[in-house]
Amino acid sequence: MNKKIINVLIVEDSLTAQSLLKGIIAEDPSFNVVKIVTNGKQAVESVAKLRPDVVSMDINMPEMDGLEATRQIMYNTPVPIVIVSSQYEPSDLALSFSILKAGALTILPRPFGPMHPDYRQSARSYRNTLRMMAGIKVTAQRKSQSLSPSNSWEKPVNIVKVCDNSPEQYKILAIGASAGGPLALQTILSLIPANFPIPIVIVQHIDPNFASGFCDWLNETSTVQVQIASNREKMVAGHAYLPPGDSHLSVAGDGFVNIGKEVPERNLRPSVGFLFRSIATVYGKNAIAVLLSGMGTDGAIELKQLKDLGSLTMAQNELSSLVHGMPGEAIRLGAACIIATPEDIAREIIKNIKN
Repeated sequence: MNKKIINVLIVEDSLTAQSLLKGIIAEDPSFNVVKIVTNGKQAVESVAKLRPDVVSMDINMPEMDGLEATRQIMYNTPVPIVIVSSQYEPSDLALSFSILKAGALTILPRPFGPMHPDYRQSARSYRNTLRMMAGIKVTAQRKSQSLSPSNSWEKPVNIVKVCDNSPEQYKILAIGASAGGPLALQTILSLIPANFPIPIVIVQHIDPNFASGFCDWLNETSTVQVQIASNREKMVAGHAYLPPGDSHLSVAGDGFVNIGKEVPERNLRPSVGFLFRSIATVYGKNAIAVLLSGMGTDGAIELKQLKDLGSLTMAQNELSSLVHGMPGEAIRLGAACIIATPEDIAREIIKNIKN
C-alpha cells in the first residue's frame, strides 16, 4: 500500500534557509513541498488555496510575521503549524508561549546545515516533527467568551451534561492537558478564585525546559498560586501544583504530592494517566478531574475510571480545543460528565465547589 504523501508549505524569507529546508524534505519521498513563500501574508493566502498537510513557519518576516500569520490561519483555515526559526531559543519563554498561544503545535530551532556534525540528527528531527504534526486534526481557534462579574454562574452557555456525579464533598481538582492546553489551562486558572478551598494538581505535556517558565507564565494571570511541586510536599488549598520537567506527578493518601522518574507512559513523562490513577486510588469519588486539549489519548481511560467511581469529570469540547485527541477520546469512551469550553469548565468547577 502506498504511503500518503505529506504536503508541506514552507514559509521562510531567507533564500539560504529555504534551500536548506527544501533539501531536508526532499531526502524523504513521503514528503512534497507544495510551495515556498516568503512572508506571513503569502502564507495565509497559500494555506487557504492549497490546504497543505502541515506548515513550516518562520517567525520574523516582512509584511506579516509568523505569529500573526499563525493566528490568522488558525482562525480561518486551520492546519497544523510548526514554527521553525534560527531565532528560537528554549530560554525565550515569552516568545515560546506567544507562539503556542497563537495556535502553533510546536516550536523547533532551524536545522543545522549539511556541514554541521549534527546535521543528520537535526534534519531527522525536523522531518519527524512535520510527519507527526501532519497527522493531527486541528480546530479553528475562535475568540472565546470570558467570564466577567456580569456573567451569570447559573446560565452556562456551552455545556453538554452527560451525567450528574455530585458527591457531597470534593477534596481535589486534577487537570490534564497537552497541545493547545496552555491557553485552556490559563483560562481556567484565571477564573478560579484565590480562596479556592481545595488543592489543584496539573499535568501539562510540555518541553522539560519550559516547566519553570510555564509555571511563571500561568502565575501572570492566575488568581491561585501556581508552583512547581517538590517531592513529598504537603498540598495546600488554593494552590496549583505542576511537576518539574520530565517527571511524573501523583498524589499520596496523606495529602502529599509525589514526584518521580517512573517509566514514561506512551513515551510521556509526566503522564496524565499516571496522575489520574493516583487520584482514583486516593480520592475516589471525591475528586473533580478535567481533560483539556491535547494530542493522543493520555488520561482518557483513567478519566473513565474516575467517572465510574463517582468523580465529577469534564472534557473540553471540540469547538474550543486546538487538538481534540485526548478530550475527544474521553468523550468517545463516555468518560466525561460535562463537555464544555474552558470558560464553562471553570464555571462548573466553581458552581459545584460552592454547592
